[in-house]
Amino acid sequence: MIENRLIKLDAVFIFFCGLFLFTLGLQHQEIIGFESRFYLFALEMWRHGLTWFPTTYQEPYPDYPVTSTVFIYFTAKLFGTLNKWVAVFPSAVAAALTLSATYLIGATQERKYGWYSVGFLIFTLAFLTEARTISLDMYVAAATTWIFYFAFSASVQNRTPPWWVFGLLLVISFSIRGPVGIIIPAGVLSVFYLLEKNWKSWMIVSLLSAFLLVTCTGILLDMAWHVGGNHFMQDVIRMEVAGRMKVNRTPPHYFYFVESIGAYAVTYLLALLVLAGKFTQLFRKNASPEIRFLRLLAAWLFVIMLGLSIPADKKVRYILSVAPALALVCSCFFVTAQTGFLCGLKKVFYWICKIFPLLALGILFVLYHKHVDLSYGILSLFFIAIQIAMLIIRNKDRIFCMAVITFFTVNVYIVEKINLQANQTRNFVLQIESLREKSHARLAFYHEGRDGFVIKYLINMPREEDPLFISDVKDAKSVSMFLVSSKENFYALPENTRKSMQVIATGKMGRDDVMVTVFRRHAMMESA
Repeated sequence: MIENRLIKLDAVFIFFCGLFLFTLGLQHQEIIGFESRFYLFALEMWRHGLTWFPTTYQEPYPDYPVTSTVFIYFTAKLFGTLNKWVAVFPSAVAAALTLSATYLIGATQERKYGWYSVGFLIFTLAFLTEARTISLDMYVAAATTWIFYFAFSASVQNRTPPWWVFGLLLVISFSIRGPVGIIIPAGVLSVFYLLEKNWKSWMIVSLLSAFLLVTCTGILLDMAWHVGGNHFMQDVIRMEVAGRMKVNRTPPHYFYFVESIGAYAVTYLLALLVLAGKFTQLFRKNASPEIRFLRLLAAWLFVIMLGLSIPADKKVRYILSVAPALALVCSCFFVTAQTGFLCGLKKVFYWICKIFPLLALGILFVLYHKHVDLSYGILSLFFIAIQIAMLIIRNKDRIFCMAVITFFTVNVYIVEKINLQANQTRNFVLQIESLREKSHARLAFYHEGRDGFVIKYLINMPREEDPLFISDVKDAKSVSMFLVSSKENFYALPENTRKSMQVIATGKMGRDDVMVTVFRRHAMMESA
């Protein structure tokens, strides 16, 4: 009884610690990369109010349900502002819940097992990265992990599975991520009951998942029809289902198995080695409870990776739900490995953990000579202190904990900061907007789509404005405008047209080279 109470307190403590770590320092960061689109959804809802679908340019966007945007909207209302910290907060909550659920799953075996699983989950690069950004896949990971926990704990305690909880989590997951929000956790749950040979529960899961998938999809399409008619409904079908299956320069079927080595470092490769070390035991009929548990984790891992290898559309963030399984597999071997191959692997990994701060110092040394802007003094002192502590302390658990802290620090204060510097956009946009306001000119984009760097420009504007999108400067109706285009598109213009335009700024928006010119219609007519 006391042990159960401690485990629950641990889970609550882990949740709040995770939430703090996943939002640390975000209020001072600018929005970059893929999260720009989700921030634009939130920005438009913040300015214009609730809608049935997220919007761009005040028009419904078909690729995502609106729920995650609504979460950001209400968080912004709660705090009275909208910035990166506010925008990331809901998915950071989902990440912290995933962390707690992973601990609870591990703690069903042993409390120490649960703590190691938390450490390994933070030790997973993709999870840590997604936990500190606007991530829809994190909600699916949270739903999958909690569903596995409820199913496994019910099995261990010989209780009836909480079907209403499963249904609720599947619906919530769908409302955020669409059909894949049901397919991933339902797939994990189905394989769980297949391996447990609980045919009745497997049948219930299959029927419940199919019913919820059809019902929720029908409701989503009905909403789409009422919002934008048949055309928009077809767009939703294409973007959320058909488009993901279409083969068009897609990655190979083994994409996830190869790309995860880097994206899901450190745990992916380590988990594969652990499963290889236990390979023969996984197929024994009379396996021990520990091996049966490991078998369920392996099934969780591979059903997602194999299942999502079928669709043509593949991105490493889509399989984020495997991260808790990877962490739990690694924890299993660290807590139980005593002899043989896994014991040797454990010693090698501990040795790497012991020199991890030294490796971080080496990275700092290289970056310093490349003149990357970082807090070298503070970081160097921190890593030196951690390294000295590791040499003094012999306790392996504390060494692992300090290695996790080092990994977190490297990612947040080195990798993340370099990524922010490489993709910064805000200062460039504010400079252009200041000049444009003084010139009383319209904003126009030449030969650019409505995504890409255009969205990055819009979310950094000090006030909202409907930009012009033109494919031929001769069609420009505005007397004076600031024309923003990629460098490539600008130099594709006829030479006489370019000569009639005054280049006022060149720069980078994220990784795109951009040119901004002043276009005046009367100057163009005189040039012609």
